[in-house]
Amino acid sequence: MRIFTLLVFLFFVSSYAYFGKKNEAQEVFGWAMLLQSPRTVAFEGAGSALQTQDFGAVLMNPALLQGDGLGAGISGQSGDLADWQGIAVFSHPFSIGEAEGRMQHTYGVVDNGKVENLGEEAEPMGTSHPIAQYYAITAAFPLKHFKFGITGRYLWQRLSEIDNAQVGMGLAMDWGFLWNSGSARYGFAFMGRHLGQQIRPFVKGGVNGYALASELALSTFWRLDQNFVWLFECSAPRYSPAVGKLGLEYRFSESLFARAGVQKDLIDAARFGRSIFDKNEKTPRAGFYRLFSAGAGYRFGDFALDYSYSMLIEGQGNEHRVGLSGAF
Repeated sequence: MRIFTLLVFLFFVSSYAYFGKKNEAQEVFGWAMLLQSPRTVAFEGAGSALQTQDFGAVLMNPALLQGDGLGAGISGQSGDLADWQGIAVFSHPFSIGEAEGRMQHTYGVVDNGKVENLGEEAEPMGTSHPIAQYYAITAAFPLKHFKFGITGRYLWQRLSEIDNAQVGMGLAMDWGFLWNSGSARYGFAFMGRHLGQQIRPFVKGGVNGYALASELALSTFWRLDQNFVWLFECSAPRYSPAVGKLGLEYRFSESLFARAGVQKDLIDAARFGRSIFDKNEKTPRAGFYRLFSAGAGYRFGDFALDYSYSMLIEGQGNEHRVGLSGAF
């Protein structure tokens, strides 16, 4: 157990040390952060401290991985900004020596169909089929006062099929701590997401080693009663302003749930608050690319069906996500 604790500490230190401003505005594989389950999106990512059976929550905080026996899930996204995106997962219990935990395997894909290649003078140069994929493996272990989880992810992306183009690759790691408060009314979590770098450029002989769009985050939730829960998260992206996320969930019955969420740059939220009292304060009209999200979930036995709807800013349209998961 001492060796395991040392490994946890080394993972934490190495990932935190990598969080910095090197290669600012040159991050890669940012699409991987947008592959989320309908439930996670309905909260706008604010639910990373709330224990749940939802497989998508593990992508926000590896320490949320839980369950008994085998589990599986699949979700897909379509809308005005994407032809098709989706994730598929499989989870199972495992043990290493005296440490027992749970493991989840996740496959994610982004496929936006064929696009036309244009030359320097906008002349047609044929078509390409850009596609991006990743495989992730997550493990979660209970500790004395916290639950710890870690995810390793291999990313693969093809942007073009023209001469000198090649598949770009990257490696990433997520970690998360979830406080064992012993209470169902509140909880806290601390996460590091998408910490890593590019290991193969998109062009033969191109520049390599760009950092990924990493972030650190703090999250909490407060349950008003057995049916109503508020969720909060504050994240510090590597290349963007700090973001505040707010979500809520209401349980109508043992089977039916309603959800909603919004996220905003903290500086924009502060300006909006000042604009209420100062008419001269300019209120920002854009923050995150989703204006808000809402969704619903239905539980039947060991299975769950989830849906989320997102309205995009500046009249860009909307997004829809549908997911199905179950335990066996």
